[in-house]
Amino acid sequence: MDVPNLIVVRDEVDGWDVLREDDPQSLTNTATKESAIEAARTFIADEGGEGEVIVHEDEVHGIDDTGRGVKLYVVALLGLLAVITAVIVITALLAHWTLPGGG
Repeated sequence: MDVPNLIVVRDEVDGWDVLREDDPQSLTNTATKESAIEAARTFIADEGGEGEVIVHEDEVHGIDDTGRGVKLYVVALLGLLAVITAVIVITALLAHWTLPGGG
């Protein structure tokens, strides 16, 4: 089984991230570079012991856009729910006022 190398880089916010060479999503975040290197060695050992740990001290791993975009989708869905609720209320009021026996 071919295990990709793991890369240790600084995190944009705090600490150090461990990344797969072929995946921008971090596997873990640790407080120190040494603990990130140890975590990377543990990941490699758990996956068969092949691959190596590469430290890129000059690179910074940014926050994934997926985490930033979730808030936008939640707000959009809440807005959509409010519009649907308003349509239901207006329809009910119109039905009450226009049907025989209504207000």
